[in-house]
Amino acid sequence: MELVLQRNTEENGSLRVSENVYTIPHATAQHYRQLVKFDEVINYSEMSVEEYDKVVGFVCDVFRNQFTVDDFYEGVPSHKLIETIVDVFSFVRTGKTPEEIKSLENNEGKI
Repeated sequence: MELVLQRNTEENGSLRVSENVYTIPHATAQHYRQLVKFDEVINYSEMSVEEYDKVVGFVCDVFRNQFTVDDFYEGVPSHKLIETIVDVFSFVRTGKTPEEIKSLENNEGKI
């Protein structure tokens, strides 16, 4: 799976956006176990700031801490925060990227 984080920098008075791409080959069974624990204690539809921080910390851990919690919050557009977290959770649960899941759904029932 890959995760793209944006970085905004100012260069000669103008804003420059660059992207950093992070990849992992798989999530571990320990990550799956942690998701089960989250499911037991977090109401995902009414998360607190602290719970968001825990979940984002988990995303960082899944990606082997190639980036920090602050890097994640700064690098993900606000309107894609939940989608990005859900994509990582789905990858941990299924071992499939969002694209692979979509492809399977589109080809369901086709030979």
